Amino acid sequence: MSSKRRNIHSKKVVSAVMAGLMVMGTGVSAEPAAPTAVSAALSTPVFSDVVSGYWGEKYIYKLAAQGIITGNNGKFRPNDPVTQQEAMTMAIRFLNLNVNEGTDTAATLPTNMKVNNYFVPYVSLALSQNLLNQEKESQYADDSMIWGAQTATREWITEVLIRSIGRTADAQAAMSEASGFADHGSISPDRAGYVNTAVELGLAQGVTANRFDPKGAVTRAQLATFFSRAQAYIDEQYENQYEGVVTSMSDGGLTLYTDGQSQTFSLQPSTAYFEKDAAGRITQGDIQPYTKVTVIAKDGAAAYVELMDKEQQLESFERKFERLSPDQVIWFDTGSSFESLSYTKDTLFLDQNGSKIDPADPKTLVPGSVVTVQRETFTPQKQIVAITVKDGVVNKTATGVIQSVDLNGKKLTVQTTTGSAETYSYEGAIIKYQTQLLTPSELKAGAVVNYTVENSMLKSVEISQSVDRTVSAMLYSADPNGKFITYKRSGSTQLEIKVLASQPELIVSGIARPVLDDLIFDEKAGDEVELIINGDEQVTKITVVGRQSELMKQAVVARYDAAKKWLMVSDSAGKPHVMILDEKTKLESSAGSSLSAVEGLLGSGRKVNIKHLGNRALSLEVIYQYEGTLTEINTAAKTVTILTDNGETVKLPFSNPKVELYSKASASLSDIKIGDEVYAELSANQDMLASLKSKAFVQFEVGSVEPSLNRLTVKHDGVSKLIYTDKTVMSDENGQPIQISALKPGSLVNVQFTGTTPTSIQEVRLTLGQVMAVDAAANTLTVKDFNGTQQVISAAGGVKMNRGGAVSTSLAGLTLNDRVEVHKDITGVTVVKVLDSLSKTFWKSQNGEIYVKRTYTTDEYRFRTSSSVFVHQNDQNLSVQSLKENDNIVLYFNNGTVVEVVKQ
Repeated sequence: MSSKRRNIHSKKVVSAVMAGLMVMGTGVSAEPAAPTAVSAALSTPVFSDVVSGYWGEKYIYKLAAQGIITGNNGKFRPNDPVTQQEAMTMAIRFLNLNVNEGTDTAATLPTNMKVNNYFVPYVSLALSQNLLNQEKESQYADDSMIWGAQTATREWITEVLIRSIGRTADAQAAMSEASGFADHGSISPDRAGYVNTAVELGLAQGVTANRFDPKGAVTRAQLATFFSRAQAYIDEQYENQYEGVVTSMSDGGLTLYTDGQSQTFSLQPSTAYFEKDAAGRITQGDIQPYTKVTVIAKDGAAAYVELMDKEQQLESFERKFERLSPDQVIWFDTGSSFESLSYTKDTLFLDQNGSKIDPADPKTLVPGSVVTVQRETFTPQKQIVAITVKDGVVNKTATGVIQSVDLNGKKLTVQTTTGSAETYSYEGAIIKYQTQLLTPSELKAGAVVNYTVENSMLKSVEISQSVDRTVSAMLYSADPNGKFITYKRSGSTQLEIKVLASQPELIVSGIARPVLDDLIFDEKAGDEVELIINGDEQVTKITVVGRQSELMKQAVVARYDAAKKWLMVSDSAGKPHVMILDEKTKLESSAGSSLSAVEGLLGSGRKVNIKHLGNRALSLEVIYQYEGTLTEINTAAKTVTILTDNGETVKLPFSNPKVELYSKASASLSDIKIGDEVYAELSANQDMLASLKSKAFVQFEVGSVEPSLNRLTVKHDGVSKLIYTDKTVMSDENGQPIQISALKPGSLVNVQFTGTTPTSIQEVRLTLGQVMAVDAAANTLTVKDFNGTQQVISAAGGVKMNRGGAVSTSLAGLTLNDRVEVHKDITGVTVVKVLDSLSKTFWKSQNGEIYVKRTYTTDEYRFRTSSSVFVHQNDQNLSVQSLKENDNIVLYFNNGTVVEVVKQ
């Protein structure tokens, strides 16, 4: 056999890192001939099964760009094991060695080292290069499997790896040393030194902190990692690999100064960006001009870019500008003389904010201006790359996007159309939107503005395209139909009217779900609020930040004059007050919220809560209930104590109160526990506890929905029940109001019960899809749903992971490509159910069922599909009807129903 080395050079005899090579062995036998390293690099794939964030993606993509590894049909199969013959073949390819096509495939290997014919010349060459111990490998005696088809083990790979980088002597010296792993006794004695040396050099690690798993199979991803680590111990130079300094970077391309000349590479969406000392991806934006990088090219495009040194290869100094000469010479005043430097057509001239300027314009580059000169340090010429005005006068009119507003420093930062940021003082500037004058606090990041700068100060700012802005104001009045509001800006006497968005967000301290009626509108003392106004000039959010109203709690009624609507009360200190009710007074009582219903309850001695402005009653509540946390049950004194939601402690006497508990049909006080959330109703005279209802939260699966009857059938722990929704507050997973018709069978809902009565229903977010990433330490997983959207799900509240009935409390048992259903249970624990799957051969589909071919007559062959079954091949969506007989498919099941079909 003869071999020929091509354009890769190594300090070691045959290679090093072939260990990694081996990692890429699969699929070799399907190829008619071994491609060269260069030709392989010209077809660097993007692997659909190596997702962003995968621990080994950097090593995989780098080796693919170098032409060392290839995939199959766009996949890399990182978890597939590697056979010994595949590993050797990839090692030889890495070394860029050729074998003669006519080599005898039957007589060049020891008798016991049988391999498939295609691999014979590769393994023979590996033996001749001493990458294998021929004497030891020749002792292979397993008649059930040939030597080449044997799975490469972790300890076997360490020997090949250490031999490749020329450290065999180190391994021999370390044979008797303890590895420190708990399974050291499982390491073959003749390979212990290789394992020790590989670990010491950082080429291999344990599968856990204390276990090496020497007999475990090596996966393709693991070998890619070994290989990349081993590259630090050799000196190889690939034809398609370049190291240098970035001189320019844009979306279209990257120009690299390398070996004394510039070379430009186009950038593609598939270009992979990484950093030298980190495994995770970085972005194109992380590669700054004049930093050191390695580029691996493919057909003139950068397939892989690795940032080697973040520090820009520049020097800078300050000078006082004097003048320019026509021959691209700039002159500086040094005080006692003049200094000249040459610049080029590519030299950037920038103002104080980094925006490009015309150096020939006397308004932008004024003699006497202090400038910063930047020169590159990586060429003999040390060319000037940029001259930036540090101290000069700016006069301009431009368009930009607000980046930030510093209200304390009175500074506005605008991103210009060139992408640079400019900061100016806005003090004294006119700020407006259309015909409205605005305050600086109403300027928001993201708004498009036209601005004028005079003498380096903003003169005017006009919003041309608005984003949400904040207005501080006092509420004046509201449209009876809730369509618009009138307000006064803080510090202004002018009234302004704005339309309300369809569902404006309202925030009022102390009110869980405020409505428009909870806001106080008044000509002189309305709520002080912050309004969020969107680009369509609609109010989307109202936050109450101050109120002039007062709340009189537990006031005692002395008399009520129905004709004049005067209510005479005494406060908790016994001081008398006269409150006036009007048509705007908000009323609440056990009898209803109409004036006629409330007036009948305003007898002497009745306790009420009154919110008022002066003597005007804004709201009147005839006290009939308390909500809060139960803190004490005193059976001797026959009292219960409740800490209300607003922090008030209330002690209520009882005789024989009615007790309601969701989990018990006939409940008593002893069934309610201290710390329970409760709802207490008072007797008609307000002097006794009439009923005590414990609050409970239960998660149900929706069985059926009957909108016409306002009724749901739900199931919990195998028990079904009916829930009527006409008096419940219903919301979606984001807290937005919904109708009963929005719920679907199979969905999950959290229901709050007050006693046995449902009071609120919230839909639970249910995520069904494919696991793309798992971080068990951080308790997060990333799932791609059937719409293609990736969601990062936090499991900080705990985990319950169910795989085939086996439950664990960690995400560590999840693997990439698992199909899962994820939701939060009622306590906030993240429940992850791994879906069952079956690989089958498609036969036909009809009546909502998929029929598959079976091996035995007893095999199940009909499977019901969900109405929204997801059918696809890779990223291409399909329909059930597009499947053909004999297609290989994988079925994924949720609750016995097919929810996903993957065509192979």
